[in-house]
Amino acid sequence: MITEVKHIAITPMYPEEDFLRKVENFFEGVKKALIIRLDEAFYTQDLVEEIENLSKKSNSIVIYNSRNDISSKKNIHLTSIDLMNYKDERECNFLLGASCHNQNEIEKANQLKCDYILISPILKDKSGNKKIGWEKFEELAKHFNGISFALGGVKKKDLNESISHGGAGISGISCFF
Repeated sequence: MITEVKHIAITPMYPEEDFLRKVENFFEGVKKALIIRLDEAFYTQDLVEEIENLSKKSNSIVIYNSRNDISSKKNIHLTSIDLMNYKDERECNFLLGASCHNQNEIEKANQLKCDYILISPILKDKSGNKKIGWEKFEELAKHFNGISFALGGVKKKDLNESISHGGAGISGISCFF
């Protein structure tokens, strides 16, 4: 279950040579979740299978970003754009999560009965969005019916900060890879 997870890593779009070693290191220890979000040139069935096999050692969760092929209806993480356009009937046999930046997106995530959301950008944003900080994170997390993870400039050391503001944990790319 996603409720046991405190860390959700997101793969870099362009993985480096030691990527699988870093994935293996990430999965060590307690149960975690990994969102696979790769550039099409790197998204291969062989790589996905290797990641899934590594996750099994710690009973961790693999989730597929909606930017990649999600036709298999495995665990899905929706980008905020895909969230707002998502029309499929929710099936309960897979995890559904979403990236949210505002109240409207959180309302849509509630409508779809998402299992979790990533709220961003908390401390830093690469896309030019205004960072929201911990107080706004807490306010938005209260409006979601599931669990929320902080994303955007957070580090491993921010786990307790996220939890103290109503989050379940942290998410990120650079803090894990």
